[in-house]
Amino acid sequence: MKKLVIKKGKYMKRDKIACNCENVTYGQIIDAVNSGAKTFEEVSEITGCSTGCGGCREFIEVFVRDLVMFPEDNM
Repeated sequence: MKKLVIKKGKYMKRDKIACNCENVTYGQIIDAVNSGAKTFEEVSEITGCSTGCGGCREFIEVFVRDLVMFPEDNM
């Protein structure tokens, strides 16, 4: 299982768009997980990500999984 490396300001910008249809950023997804969301469905409900075309769903599912599995990287 590959781990996404998430380090504030180094590997990923919080304001980068993760879901173009709904204009959801990586930072919003991280904040949703840090606020208690544990699944893609919970993150999607909070942020609205992947409710348009769904093209980002697979990546965001992995991203959320990694954020939950490796909370020490959630910056």
